[in-house]
Amino acid sequence: MDICFSTNVGGKGWSLSECAAWARENDFDAIRPHVDGVAHETPESLANTFEPHGIYVAALTAHNNLLDDDPDERQAARGRLIEAIEVAGKLSVPIVITHAGSPVSHHFYGAYSHPPGNPTDRSIELVERFREMYEPVIEAAEANRVVIGLDNAVRMGNIACNPEMWERILEAVPSDRLGLSCDPSHWVWMGMMPAEDVIRAFAGKWVYADIKDCEVSPQMLFRQGIIGNWWWQYRIPGRGQLNWGTMIGALTESGYDYVLCVENEDRGAPGLEGFALGCRHLRPLLTRSS
Repeated sequence: MDICFSTNVGGKGWSLSECAAWARENDFDAIRPHVDGVAHETPESLANTFEPHGIYVAALTAHNNLLDDDPDERQAARGRLIEAIEVAGKLSVPIVITHAGSPVSHHFYGAYSHPPGNPTDRSIELVERFREMYEPVIEAAEANRVVIGLDNAVRMGNIACNPEMWERILEAVPSDRLGLSCDPSHWVWMGMMPAEDVIRAFAGKWVYADIKDCEVSPQMLFRQGIIGNWWWQYRIPGRGQLNWGTMIGALTESGYDYVLCVENEDRGAPGLEGFALGCRHLRPLLTRSS
């Protein structure tokens, strides 16, 4: 496996060439930019920027909510996602990361403690909407030889956030061009543990791996309960509660052999320094066979 990091780059901000140089200096192998940062590049310009540094583009970020209740909004979101897939195809980037979306944030199951199928439960409706909205997306992915990886973060508004919903949406849209992006940081605070068992349960479905950790404070959880603040927080790898040797082992045993993409939402190690620290933690855990 190689090590990657996700970043907003290109446009008027950090240039692609500066990003590539920094990535190489800090022992990364690849980057994952937002699609907007590379949309106007050509395969030749991208190669001229990254290849001298030994860096490549592992994936593109293109989060779009295709499940909005407003038909115009979700159609526009689908159009943007298809455009991102076409950019990826043009640039020979194999993966596009997005999320399934949701019009009701993380409350699509409806009222708490009510049985499945209660009047406020929209999960069945939204899985069917996902199927309808994603059929043209899968066609575009096939035409451009791109695989779509679904982010599993829930708080952005995302039905693809747990094993039950992964099974339901992958059954609704069965395609080799659609898979899951593994990010166990969310599972820590959601109580979906041990994380390595979640990985193994979906062997063959992971097409990407976002590497982020999480720290839970039992004392704060005791004082505030799950409705409180800061009883959990995201950390870079090595600063949270996950054993990344175990995580990498589970990914390898599940057939995953692409990049480990560091994400940094750690308020205690912000910015590029945090990314570099995460890479330094992961590098010794990789063997030649992984």
